[in-house]
Amino acid sequence: MAFGLLIGGLGPIAVAALLVPVRDALANTSIALILVVVVVLAGVAGGRAAGALAALMAALSFDFFHTVPYLTLTIDSADDVETTLLLLLVGVIVGQVAWRAQRSREAAEAGRIEIASFHRMADMTAQGRDPADVLAAAQQELTALLGLRDCRFEAPPFGLPRPRLERTGAIAGQTHHRAAGRGFELPEEGAELPVLAHGQQVGRFVLEPTPGVGVTLEQRVVAVAIADQVGAALSAGPVRHGDGA
Repeated sequence: MAFGLLIGGLGPIAVAALLVPVRDALANTSIALILVVVVVLAGVAGGRAAGALAALMAALSFDFFHTVPYLTLTIDSADDVETTLLLLLVGVIVGQVAWRAQRSREAAEAGRIEIASFHRMADMTAQGRDPADVLAAAQQELTALLGLRDCRFEAPPFGLPRPRLERTGAIAGQTHHRAAGRGFELPEEGAELPVLAHGQQVGRFVLEPTPGVGVTLEQRVVAVAIADQVGAALSAGPVRHGDGA
């Protein structure tokens, strides 16, 4: 983010200044297109804010270095006014598109990680691995998937009640929703993820969140699927007292 803002703030100025020696050989529209490239780089590196900053700085730099009278923010030519305004508009749009493309790539990568996490758990259950091993692996997968500070399994009777992660991915009992990253933070007091076997609750995971880490709906749904794999493993054989706790 900081690197993208640096590119967005200083990149257009530096590029516009470097193009001064060749401004008589290049059309102003060509220079404007070069500055748009800088806007794209800033948008990819730093997101929407960096792209918008780059668009503004590109328009001002173009005006300052490449429109008559030079080295002022005054423009004499109507064509140059039009080019400057179009540069600003195109820069904002392109920066936004670049940011959205980057977010889409990040979401696709996150989806692959979530699928791989579920697949590992399903594979252990299908192989008939020891329930204690499945439980330990699930705690590791949930910690990584949800960015948790701690994750532990509790068998009945349970301790303090906590907001419950429902099968839909919603969290029942959460009163405040704080956005972070692509999702929302889990409740500060933690959340419980029920573990079901043959429709009956046989345990729960207590999810202790890391402050500032957001969790998407997709990640919460995958967490429920992981808990289901644990329930399937436990239905084949109980975990000995103390295992996974």
